[in-house]
Amino acid sequence: MSADEQAVRAALDAWHQAIQQLDFPAMAGMWDAAFPGRLVYQPEEYEEPFCTYDDIKEYWGRVPAVVTSVPEWRALSTEVAVVQDVAVAYSRLWTSIRIKDVDKSFDGELRCSYAFRRTPAGWRLIHYHESRLVSVESVVASLTG
Repeated sequence: MSADEQAVRAALDAWHQAIQQLDFPAMAGMWDAAFPGRLVYQPEEYEEPFCTYDDIKEYWGRVPAVVTSVPEWRALSTEVAVVQDVAVAYSRLWTSIRIKDVDKSFDGELRCSYAFRRTPAGWRLIHYHESRLVSVESVVASLTG
């Protein structure tokens, strides 16, 4: 494994840990706020992504009103590819999210894609996309039952 891949994997581990701890200042520091292009932050619960650094931080500011804790945010598998100053990654995660005023936790597999850019400060996110693994059988059952 190259030093670049190790560094990207370390950035991913730090990202996952920050999400589990709901550490939004740490998460903000992992993004390339100076990226001249369009950022992409696609949380699973929104139809459209947040595409500016300020919009991403504003979204995070609303999360504590809904999410009380994240008991688990664990990578099941991760693939990383580095090409010069850009890295892409894909992870399957097992997640558990506690939602305000809901007794049962929201558990399940989440798939995430990431893009990082090499900056003088290290590898920083420019793209993050979440999608929940949904059982087709359970969706069909809910629609027909």
